[in-house]
Amino acid sequence: MKPETFIQAMILTEYGMPAVTSVAELCFNEAKKRKTFKFTPRVKQFIGAMVGLLMAANGYVKTGRKKSIIHRAYTRGEFYVKK
Repeated sequence: MKPETFIQAMILTEYGMPAVTSVAELCFNEAKKRKTFKFTPRVKQFIGAMVGLLMAANGYVKTGRKKSIIHRAYTRGEFYVKK
């Protein structure tokens, strides 16, 4: 993740999209570059957990609602709100 990852996640959250959308394509493309790496559900869960920590560290909380993500490797992601 890059420093601007949170800014992207925050903007997407304000527009009603899951924060993980900010890194979905980046992570998927990096995984594709490594021929032996598999983009498994567990990997996606880990990425989501990292985004969750980033959001929590910046004053956001989980809503308990999942929303659709427009990405071929993901289906849904957690939605956050500012405390």
